[in-house]
Amino acid sequence: MLAVIGRLLAVVLLAVIGVYAVLVERPPDPVPASAPPAEFSAERAGTVVDALAREPRPVGSLASDVARDALVSRLQSLGLPAQVEPGAALEAGDGRTWGARVENVVATLPGSAPSGSVVLMAHYDSVAAGPGAADDVSGVATVLETVRALRSGPPLRNDVTVVLTDGEEAGLLGARAWVRDRLPRDRPTVVLNWEARGVEGPSLLFQTSPGNAGLVDAWARSVPYPRGDSSLVEVYRFLPNDTDLTPVLDAGRPGMNAAFIGDPYQYHSPGDVPANLSRESLQNHGGNALALTRALGDRDLAPLDPIASRQPPTGDRTYFSALGHLVTYDSSWAWPLAGLAIVLVLALVVVARVRRKATVGGVLGGALVYLLSLAVAVAAGVGLWQGLVWTRPSYADTGPFLGQPLLYEVAAGVLAFLVTTLVVSLLRRRPGGIAFATGALLVLALLTAGLAVVAPGSVFLLGWPVVGLALGLLLVVLAGERLWLATPLFVLGAVPAVALLVPFAVASFGVAGISDGLAVAVFVLLGVPIGAGLSGFPRPGAVRGYALPILALVWVLILAGGGLLLDRPDDRTPQGSQLALVADADRGGAARWITTDTAPADWTRGYADGPPVTDPEWPGEQPVRSGPGPVLPVPGPAATVLERTPDRVRLLLASPRGATTMTLAGDLPVPAGTITYPGLAALALPPSPGPLRLRLDAVPREGVVVDLVATGPLALRVGDQTLGLAGVPGFSPRPPELRQARGNQSDLVVVSRQVAVP
Repeated sequence: MLAVIGRLLAVVLLAVIGVYAVLVERPPDPVPASAPPAEFSAERAGTVVDALAREPRPVGSLASDVARDALVSRLQSLGLPAQVEPGAALEAGDGRTWGARVENVVATLPGSAPSGSVVLMAHYDSVAAGPGAADDVSGVATVLETVRALRSGPPLRNDVTVVLTDGEEAGLLGARAWVRDRLPRDRPTVVLNWEARGVEGPSLLFQTSPGNAGLVDAWARSVPYPRGDSSLVEVYRFLPNDTDLTPVLDAGRPGMNAAFIGDPYQYHSPGDVPANLSRESLQNHGGNALALTRALGDRDLAPLDPIASRQPPTGDRTYFSALGHLVTYDSSWAWPLAGLAIVLVLALVVVARVRRKATVGGVLGGALVYLLSLAVAVAAGVGLWQGLVWTRPSYADTGPFLGQPLLYEVAAGVLAFLVTTLVVSLLRRRPGGIAFATGALLVLALLTAGLAVVAPGSVFLLGWPVVGLALGLLLVVLAGERLWLATPLFVLGAVPAVALLVPFAVASFGVAGISDGLAVAVFVLLGVPIGAGLSGFPRPGAVRGYALPILALVWVLILAGGGLLLDRPDDRTPQGSQLALVADADRGGAARWITTDTAPADWTRGYADGPPVTDPEWPGEQPVRSGPGPVLPVPGPAATVLERTPDRVRLLLASPRGATTMTLAGDLPVPAGTITYPGLAALALPPSPGPLRLRLDAVPREGVVVDLVATGPLALRVGDQTLGLAGVPGFSPRPPELRQARGNQSDLVVVSRQVAVP
């Protein structure tokens, strides 16, 4: 009985520590508008969100123009002469090229004796589906309220430049134009970008430029609620995800990226409205922005920007929060930490062997089973998601970000408990709990060494847990049969693992929901060495069988079933529904409804219920379902041949019906060309590895000139796109349980025609 109580006490203590580690990461309470003028107030910033995030603002739209003018007015009311900087940019990827004319809003708060400039950056455009209260009017409001607070205090040494970019959702085009045309080449500049990938949660510092030591030190010393860690920085360097900071980093200049990612169900959707934006997240965002701007605004920026100052670059800093305390140190410590982890695990092997608690073969066998258990955890997590998709096929379209995900997330945690208790039950006798736990720590120590090679800033995430658990198990083995000593020693050793990995696992739900099995794998990664260590306590008792795994399986099924009942589409958590109308101008405007949904809702299927096929008139590549639509008596897009030579063709793309988005697709690759918006310099068209796929936004009435290198005849399809289906004959609004699909590909009217260039 004493052994059971000891294990239970250890589990309860570690569970309490894990819950506290998650709760302490919550953002702060919002500051009211009555706060002193020099403070950041989420209530004051919220009025900016309420005013600007009333409707979608895709690049080139009338709503975007209204927002642009409002921003100029607000900056001028703060005493900053603001200007609109027109430009254009192109971006290529995945065999496609997209571009737009952009209008960035820029203003500068002069410093008293500047060594350079601190740039506060956010984007004011949104996707077509929603008004972008979080993404990214929260960033815009953060910048404006920060500038207002700075104006209320003593002047800073350095200039503070406001850059509110256009066209971020169309390919970071505003930021690309600003970096290309406006970023000072010989003046130290640090860019602070403020983003959102959800509508709540703490503001995370998730990306920095390489050589971030000075930036992280300033952040750690100044911000009131530091959240995020350097593992996010390392992971983000390997991901294809981009923000407006990407062009800055591509230019080799310093910068930092912060975002909140909670409740991604509302991200890029009609639900990204002011009412859903957490004022706590806005306060965390803005309080950090103000403190960091003040810290950087009063220091010499030259060491932070080696390219501009020609000073030697600095190293990177590791940073993370543990139980509410920020820890930072030089990332060169990654190798000593990895080495310490390996040494302690090898010492544990030796001591356990001497004390007859494990054999070398048992440790190696435990390591192999641990690797297998991690693979099983990922497969189980993915299997859970696939089972939900099989039960509710609409999840394939709307997931993995769900309106009511809590029961599914708990089910994923219980699934991790199932895998952990199952493998521990199988191996607690042979090779034994200590051998199995030691084998698991050996795997983690070797992974820590691998991280030291490829991602030193993330070594802390495994290194400190291995060090703590290895020390704890060493002391447990040395304690012999003294259970009263083994329990507190093991709990103390497991604290770093619980404090670092439990919040990481919970945060992973905001990255990909439960679809990729990451959270299950992290919980198993943590749970197996702890569970195996507990099973190796003195006087193991007489527990038999597999009651815990079986009970866990029952609870996974109960929770998954409860999630299916709870997460039903309704007016509070509607299901996304993609629908568009595609018309052929060559056939008099004959049109058909299109949906990319693989499992359309009944309302959507009422428009498009055909089998999925590839449609050449739809600007996307994915298969679509279609159904008959009304005839659209509208003028089709124009691609007028202005000039034709043996090796080149010049076209004028224009939309007689006033569409601001146009597409051009061809059957052959185009080795070179240019895009010219009226009044702006020509943009070089990158070579297309496959058939030409071009999308241009913010196209004016007079059109855009496209020059293509082409030595033979071209078969082209030109299209134009407008937003909104309300005026289309036969269209009825969605029922309350449905909403427009997230992003830019729903509720479009697409008109296209063939163009033959001999």
